Amino acid sequence: MSSELVGAIIGGIIGVLGTIITQRGSRKVKESEWRQKEYQAKRETLTEVYKSLISIINLFPDESPNDILRNIKYAPNYCLENYDAVFSILDIKFKDYETQISIPNIDYERKNSIRTEISNINYAKEKLAVNKNSYQKAVKEYTSFIDSDKIVFDLYASRNVRSWLVRFEIIIHNVFISGYSVGDPDDPLENTIKIYRRELINAMRKDIGII
Repeated sequence: MSSELVGAIIGGIIGVLGTIITQRGSRKVKESEWRQKEYQAKRETLTEVYKSLISIINLFPDESPNDILRNIKYAPNYCLENYDAVFSILDIKFKDYETQISIPNIDYERKNSIRTEISNINYAKEKLAVNKNSYQKAVKEYTSFIDSDKIVFDLYASRNVRSWLVRFEIIIHNVFISGYSVGDPDDPLENTIKIYRRELINAMRKDIGII
């Protein structure tokens, strides 16, 4: 076989190999671009879903109804979302105190004590009304989120985010269904709702690469 023919064959083989390598490289580039576009689409979708979820979880009150009632003597016990029962008992206590304070020649110290209780009841009722409205709005919005965005959330959200959402749901159930305290309502490091909300938000931010 002549050297010219061998050279031609080798050249042909090299050309074919070059084409194969080029095609594979091009395919890898396209696959990389496709994965990048898929990731970007996922991130944009998740960003919108997370924005919606964050706005909803921020609606939930930071305080348990029973935390609001803690300064009232012999306060009613809140549970099972039954705000109305608590308001009814507070109204009964209020009327009873009004009757007591109207007694002629009532002891001065006793009168001051009753006035304090009346003030505490009025203050608690105002805070409970705000708490009730915020909680019911949050529940309504979260139910809407479950119906509209939960499928996308379950499909794209990281395991860590899904785990923190479950924990947040448990805390909300414990506080507003079972009637547990949030801990120290005014301390962000001791308030369970604030803690779990903060961790859930941080998990969502990390999932889309913000932190």
